[in-house]
Amino acid sequence: MEVVQLKINKKGKIGLILIFLWHTLVFTQNGTTIALDKEQIITSDNYHNSFPSVVKLEEGQVLVSYRKGKGHLSPVASAVYKTSNDNGKSFQNELIIENGNDFINTKHGIRNLIINELNDGRLLATFWINDYPKGNTYYKISEDQGLTWGERKEVLDKNTITNFIGVEGRMIEINGDYILPVFVKKSLISNNMYAGVMISRDLVNWTYYEVSRKISDNNESVILFGNNHWQLLYFYRNVTENALYRSESHDLGRTWSNPENVSFPGYVQSRPDIAFYPDNNQMYLLYREGKYQTGTIAVSHDKGLTWKRLTGIYKDSTRFTYGGMVNVKRNKSILIYSTETHLNGVNSTIKNRFLRLKKD
Repeated sequence: MEVVQLKINKKGKIGLILIFLWHTLVFTQNGTTIALDKEQIITSDNYHNSFPSVVKLEEGQVLVSYRKGKGHLSPVASAVYKTSNDNGKSFQNELIIENGNDFINTKHGIRNLIINELNDGRLLATFWINDYPKGNTYYKISEDQGLTWGERKEVLDKNTITNFIGVEGRMIEINGDYILPVFVKKSLISNNMYAGVMISRDLVNWTYYEVSRKISDNNESVILFGNNHWQLLYFYRNVTENALYRSESHDLGRTWSNPENVSFPGYVQSRPDIAFYPDNNQMYLLYREGKYQTGTIAVSHDKGLTWKRLTGIYKDSTRFTYGGMVNVKRNKSILIYSTETHLNGVNSTIKNRFLRLKKD
């Protein structure tokens, strides 16, 4: 298997060295050696497995969640997940959070199952229902690490007109607030989507705060980061412009800076995800480059203000669709992504690779 090693000097010029190793992609960037391990299959069957997300729990388990359906656009779908006790090297049997039977009469059914771990150890799973031009976001809570799940509850700001609420990013919990990145549709006539957050202190009452403000925007939320200085970073994709935007908040999500376009050559929207390495202050972005086939990694050294494409991680006759990533060790992340044979087909697969960093 061909491996590409990239040498990037101080002037930003790239020297290309080809190395032949078994299924592993190795390159260096700014004094860091980066290795992408061989691809593995998590789920492959006669169903359409898509919209994967991944989280690592405090106790060490890695959970990969996804939508299991009859097709990308089919309303017949369930919200499922698999667990790993060895940092993603192997996964156990599939478990169901929501069977989807209540939503088979909607237009596209369940989308984007994401599992979050709350500060008290409970698990909270979010997903949304696409019944375009309407949509609803729901959550369930598990008190026993996913063995059982409570009743389904809706995320909704009753004081704001939001005819459509979708979620594609992980919730964070900080200073007593639950902060969930969402995208909303305020009108049944306009196709505009606005990126924002829903904030609650009790998981019952929610308040919507807007991030994107352009009337002509068609945005979907992606990633939310928090740190010890109460700074939040928000990244979202603008579908209309094919662009990646970034905004900051210094008051726990109530107000946001004017969103800045941080796209770069080759970026194409497809619900990207980011892993952050505190040791070297680097962010790694997993996204789809090109119309369908190529999954790609980019890096940022300035908290997402600028990005540089590093390398493609997947290119095949099947479609690279959605991806997710999370740190499983100090300098190691697991990359999760789905591939499909065609837009509304079956035999779609959930796969993973490991991203490892080592200082030279």
